[in-house]
This record gives sequence, C-alpha cells and structure tokens, in this order.
Amino acid sequence: MSAIASLYNVPGSYEELAIWSSAHLAHHRDINRVIYQLINVALPEYQIDPIDPNNPGPWDDLHQAMHQQFDEILGISGFDLLGVDWNNQELLASWIFLNATEHHQAADILRIG
Repeated sequence: MSAIASLYNVPGSYEELAIWSSAHLAHHRDINRVIYQLINVALPEYQIDPIDPNNPGPWDDLHQAMHQQFDEILGISGFDLLGVDWNNQELLASWIFLNATEHHQAADILRIG
C-alpha cells in the first residue's frame, strides 16, 4: 500500500514530480483495488503517470474522472481538480493540498494508508 503522506509533498523539481506522480498513481490503484474487494466494482485506471508538466495532454480530465468515480462510490463531495498549474509553485501547493485531502478522505473511509 502507498503512503498518503507523500501526496502532500509539493514537487519542486522534475525528479520530485516523478516521485510524487508514482506515489499518486499507486494510491489511486490502492483505492480502486479496495473498492473492488469491498463491493466488486472495477473502476477504470487511466494513464496519469508519468506527468509532463509542459505538455500534460488529457491528464487533467483523466485524473478528475478517477476522482469523480471513487468520490461517488465513497460519498465524498470532492473538489474541482481541473486546471493544475505544474509550473506555478504557489498554485501547485494549493492544488496538491486539495488533491491529497481527497485521497486522505478516501483512505480513511477504506482504511488504507
């Protein structure tokens, strides 16, 4: 299982972003796995790792879809996580906090790390 604390780290370099991105996808996989184990619903997994901050392509939409799917099942109101700015540290820090908070809520409900 992945560690929720790592999702609160704000990446400041490409190396840190790669580490964060890998941990982030691992946590999405943990959420999906436990949901499947508990209620036999297989949520789709999208390619959200690695992240190219200069050309994210459909990353925003795919990531938001993954959140909306687990939010609905778990009864989490969730946040609008679209429009992350990977190159603005201040905006990124706010987005990281909202994203990690939503992951934390799911982890608490599912009793995973």
